[in-house]
Amino acid sequence: MANGGYGPDYQLLPLIGEGRTVLSEYRSERSASAEEGTPYWPAGVLPILDWGCGMYAAVDCRGETAAVLLFDPNAMTDDGAEAWFVDAASLAGWLETWLPGTGWYREDADEHEDAAEPTPWDMAASRIAE
Repeated sequence: MANGGYGPDYQLLPLIGEGRTVLSEYRSERSASAEEGTPYWPAGVLPILDWGCGMYAAVDCRGETAAVLLFDPNAMTDDGAEAWFVDAASLAGWLETWLPGTGWYREDADEHEDAAEPTPWDMAASRIAE
């Protein structure tokens, strides 16, 4: 059984252990978000993968399907909710594109119609406010 550290290119964060883990990153982001003038990290959303440049793949642990969200701080303007996008409707669906490397993040994704772009997450503002 693996504890993170696997995957194509970017790797899943470990659940437990020393250093950066899913839980330590969640606590860190929630804390930093609470201290910012513009809160940005929603309750119940666990980061599972660091894409670099401040971007994360994160799981909505309160949703029935465990949707995978994309956090892109570069999209944030006046509202932290603007930085959140739905990458996949479920964790299972996300894994089916991430593991074989067929998602939007591929350099040649523009050439493939099956690489759907993330869409804005409509629950971001309400969950950030919690």
